[in-house]
Amino acid sequence: MFQQRLKQLRKEKGLTQVMLAETLGVSKGTVAMWETGKRMPCFDMLSRLSELFDRRVDYIIGTSEDRRSATLTEEEIDQLGEWAVEEEYEDMLRKYALLDEYGKSAVDSVLRTEFNRAQEQGTLNSGMSISVTVRSRPIRQKENMDAERI
Repeated sequence: MFQQRLKQLRKEKGLTQVMLAETLGVSKGTVAMWETGKRMPCFDMLSRLSELFDRRVDYIIGTSEDRRSATLTEEEIDQLGEWAVEEEYEDMLRKYALLDEYGKSAVDSVLRTEFNRAQEQGTLNSGMSISVTVRSRPIRQKENMDAERI
């Protein structure tokens, strides 16, 4: 499937095998072998093809029919950022919940002290975009073992 996709994308872009080879810094024979299915490019080269054709790698190799651009939209970038922050906060809360009383007391003390310092200095971040929802459930044995590796 990759070989057909590559040939199709190359032609859509108006490139010959020679032009594609020159653009990628490979030989014409390498491109020809890709298009006949005798070779597959390495991941780095697939990434370069993705950039060149503005298609996702999974589309180029034929495992997806999604022809969308490989470039993320502003909304997708924002969403990825939100998910990363949420994951980080969840991880911190999970670790906090697993602490013994001494550890929780130490974290609480540092949090109060730092909050008061930032408040006095006027350096608190705006909380306008923060919404917190917490759900708790008992930790199962396997999760407990995983927590020990944290």
